[in-house]
Amino acid sequence: MKKISLLLTCAVVLSLAAPAFAAVDNVKITGEVETVFEIGNYGGDSDEVTGYLWADDDVLDLDYDANDDSDKDDDDMPAEKAFYQNIDFNIAGNVDSINFNLAVDTIANTFADTTGAFGHQAEGDEQNIEMDTALLTLSNGFATLKAGDLEDYNASKYFIYDDEDMEGVEVTTAVSDYAVKAFVLGEDDENGNDYYGVTATRNFTNGSFTGKLYHARAAKKVTDVAGALTYDVNELFTVNGEVVFNRSEDQADETENDSLFNLGAKYKATDVVTVRGMFETVGEDFEAPLNDLEEDDAYYDLFNIGADFAVNANNTLKADYTVVDHADKSEKKNSIELGWDNVNGAFTNTASVEFTTNDDYADNTDVTVFAIGTEYAMSDITTLTGKLVNQSADDDYDFTYLAAGLNQKISDNISWDTEAKFITGNNEDETLDGEGNSLKTKLVVSF
Repeated sequence: MKKISLLLTCAVVLSLAAPAFAAVDNVKITGEVETVFEIGNYGGDSDEVTGYLWADDDVLDLDYDANDDSDKDDDDMPAEKAFYQNIDFNIAGNVDSINFNLAVDTIANTFADTTGAFGHQAEGDEQNIEMDTALLTLSNGFATLKAGDLEDYNASKYFIYDDEDMEGVEVTTAVSDYAVKAFVLGEDDENGNDYYGVTATRNFTNGSFTGKLYHARAAKKVTDVAGALTYDVNELFTVNGEVVFNRSEDQADETENDSLFNLGAKYKATDVVTVRGMFETVGEDFEAPLNDLEEDDAYYDLFNIGADFAVNANNTLKADYTVVDHADKSEKKNSIELGWDNVNGAFTNTASVEFTTNDDYADNTDVTVFAIGTEYAMSDITTLTGKLVNQSADDDYDFTYLAAGLNQKISDNISWDTEAKFITGNNEDETLDGEGNSLKTKLVVSF
């Protein structure tokens, strides 16, 4: 599908750009060259443990399976040695009242032999420039069409949420009083899964209503029919909700039907305090491809209540309590999270602590996560960043993660960013240690 979409992209752009060269002012070409050098180390007793430490949600937030070599190839996992360039081009213009924009990402040759994570994916010095992603956007003020690589794609949290490997076509337009979006997508891998969808949103005086129809052809055929509503009761009180009817069919043509329902509310009690609440229930047979639900295997009830405290212009406190009752599990999962955002002169600070009991819906699986971060704008040129995360768990990985960054804006079109990262910890039963570190620096030149 990638080759097809790229050929389609190039063909359309050439047809659009041809008359434009007669009026050079209609076309603007910009780009960015990113030169990257990275060194890293995987130590401790086990590379496998180190991999899971790096992949944790509170560290790099990656999917990782020690038995899956493709996960070890993940570019977001620190490389042991890498020296390469990324080159991006952007061609924008206007032809016959149609605006077009072609964003092309390429990968240039590496400057030295590359050793990826865990000594994996060793490669020779590649001299050829290859296409990575390309996205064409066409707009005439009434409708917008996107074709190509739609990275970090969001449909709904139960159907494609923040997926970075989608390719296809998306169209948004207005039909009568409805804002309509339709898409046809495929995953950028060998699985050959396809996803289709159309949504229509109608705005009214105090809110909006959205109807949704989704269909997936993956491990199972999945169809969702949904309706979502947001309503401002008054200036202080807002409610929102969604109901989803789900039908799935496996390869043996056996079908199952189930549903999802959620309801949320927000109330501004005072100028200082805003209270939030949410309830969500998901059925046992609800199928949710590429989702961001609380649990991938669904079948749970979730309750959340929280509050935001605007202490003053520089300080905000947040508090949340969440309980998840999974019908197939022996215990309820409970979590309490406290957060603090602070601005103090050139410093922007954050701190949070989250305590979860029965994290795996079983006794003795408690987890405590503490995080603190800061950003210091030393000058108009230099910014310093720092982050510390500590996780202590009964039946999960314990770790301490440190990151420090130096970002320098050398000129309007040149920046130099450096980040050092270090992590150390152990596995669930504390029998194996893991340790990793990384230093990554990149020079970014735009034109």
